[in-house]
Amino acid sequence: VRGNQLKCRCSICKLWSKEHTGKLENSRPMTMANAVRTINTLLLRLMVKPENAWVTYYEIGLTMKMSRPADEYINEVLDIKERTMWNDANYPVNQQKTTEKSKYFRKIMKIYNKTHEAEEKRRVVEKNVLRIETIYRHQKVALVELMSSMYLRKMARIFWEDWTQLRFRRNIRPKEGVRLGQIERAKELFEIGKEAYLQKYRKEYADGLLTKKRWETIRTFAKHWETNKEMFVEEQTEYEKEYLDKILRGYQIGIVTLCRKNK
Repeated sequence: VRGNQLKCRCSICKLWSKEHTGKLENSRPMTMANAVRTINTLLLRLMVKPENAWVTYYEIGLTMKMSRPADEYINEVLDIKERTMWNDANYPVNQQKTTEKSKYFRKIMKIYNKTHEAEEKRRVVEKNVLRIETIYRHQKVALVELMSSMYLRKMARIFWEDWTQLRFRRNIRPKEGVRLGQIERAKELFEIGKEAYLQKYRKEYADGLLTKKRWETIRTFAKHWETNKEMFVEEQTEYEKEYLDKILRGYQIGIVTLCRKNK
């Protein structure tokens, strides 16, 4: 409490779980409707009117039970909406990836191994649990507006549109007559893109790590990438197929969850 203002920082998922299971944890799926009811209950306890509350930070997430360990899926993730998904330095490799978290970004995407997180905190959850979250910070949204059906539908749609653009590493199948060297170059171009590919090898050439002939071969292949890529077929892996199936189910049955509020 500061002056006549109350700042509340909590996990709506955990409050909902505590009420329904007796456990203060957030590994269970929760619908938007459940989140709204939980927020209203919290407001009653705090004796705060909804119209007097503002939201400055919130997260929307989806918890998915996968067929394989969650870190295997995270390992295959490259980027989302052209924003690189970086390994979070605070966690072991492939346990959590996020987009850049510098102060200039108000929206951050995160994918992590929920099972590993729970084990680190000595909690027991199911095996192979993967979670995706969109974090909104530095916000100022009236709570009444945020809890409205129109706003929640909009946020659920944005969540769906964002996370279906999560890019996984794919299998590259060459068409007949493609040489081995072209296959290796194509794999890297598909993964990191033309500009990053050229920048990488331009630097190696400038540093004397590549011969002029080798650099010209690489540069020419990349220069005509839009044509050369037609020699290859990208194929979704089982990781990507299962992920897309799970997120579609989550969106359809409404387990995209509003999980944290500041009021």
